[in-house]
Amino acid sequence: MADVAREAGVSRATVSRVLSGSVDVAPERRDRVLAAIQELGYVPSSGAQQLAAGRTRSIGLLIRDSRNPTYGLLHAEVQRWAEEAGLEIITAMPTHHRGAPQEMAALRRLLGMRVGGLLVATGVVRTSDIKQFTSVLPVVSVGRPENDPEVYGVSYDEVDNATQLARAVYEHGHRRVAVMSTSTENSLAENLRGDTSAAVLRELGCEVTKIDTRRFAPLSEITATMIDLVRAGKVSAVMFSNDLWMLDFVTHARRIGIRVPRDVSVIGCDGVLHGLPYMDLASLRLPVEVVARRSIDVISQLMETPGSMEIVHETYGGELQLADSLGHV
Repeated sequence: MADVAREAGVSRATVSRVLSGSVDVAPERRDRVLAAIQELGYVPSSGAQQLAAGRTRSIGLLIRDSRNPTYGLLHAEVQRWAEEAGLEIITAMPTHHRGAPQEMAALRRLLGMRVGGLLVATGVVRTSDIKQFTSVLPVVSVGRPENDPEVYGVSYDEVDNATQLARAVYEHGHRRVAVMSTSTENSLAENLRGDTSAAVLRELGCEVTKIDTRRFAPLSEITATMIDLVRAGKVSAVMFSNDLWMLDFVTHARRIGIRVPRDVSVIGCDGVLHGLPYMDLASLRLPVEVVARRSIDVISQLMETPGSMEIVHETYGGELQLADSLGHV
């Protein structure tokens, strides 16, 4: 700032007023300051500005690999609503296959950047691990199952989602169903989704083959297991915990002559992948936009007035998107 002031021939206070948008600066001086900023390539330190103001408007966001369309959309929506609220998002996106230790390291890096709040939007790191940060700054668990009384949750209603999916499969006449359930080390949400779907189907009298995936198992391994079940005639429908798994299965099945839905019906979950209706793939659309906006509302209020909100766990159910891939028996 001193260099800019010297280049423009003004005081540092004048430079500060220009940067803050103050109208109390003569147009000619403002133009000189802006020209000096452009000439010198000066970028204000947001961290220093926040320290000077005695508050921070930065939020740390821990999120899974955005190659998954659901996380990509969540990331974009959180960024959108943060900008509307005048907040700055600093994102940490650990390598998707490294697991909880790397995510915890990323959370600590965010804290080291002096963020004013944390949004934890990943299904790997445990609540017991993130609770240690709640005494330091506001923390909101986003899009993941949450029941800890010390951590505010804004998430998808995975029990309701799984129940909707299971009942849709049952109502289409399927009684022998394979259900994919992701390991808790990979995704708490998908694990709950799969386990609940299997439980609901069994209560309805279905024969359920539950496929418990190991941590970060390759798509080809899961697909091969499902293909074997279909070829053996053991299932008439396959339920996937997310749409990427379903899409890989359908692609491989069609390549080897297994017809969807004539030979086997399929349904996934997420519903944000572009082209699902065109491919006639059934799914459940997660309310990503609602969860993103609400998480920003909550973290903003917690940062503005700490202790003003009761810690609750908000959940939002999704909407079935039925298509030809879920055929009737």
